[in-house]
Amino acid sequence: MQDSNTIDCNGLSPAPTVLRIMQALIGRKDSNVPLNVLVGSDCDCARLSVSLGDLADDVQLASNLRQFATIN
Repeated sequence: MQDSNTIDCNGLSPAPTVLRIMQALIGRKDSNVPLNVLVGSDCDCARLSVSLGDLADDVQLASNLRQFATIN
């Protein structure tokens, strides 16, 4: 199985998105690489970042996979 630093939370409401991100952050092997999180275009990324607290620094949020190429 191939490890990935991208998770798909598109379509999830905010609470399950935060939970999924926290689960992924705990289980990842390389903490030096940001976790890419695909969210819906209607996601309030600023509010989601506040909900993540200090963990927000370890996460890149985007509504399109192509955005990760420009972020990373």
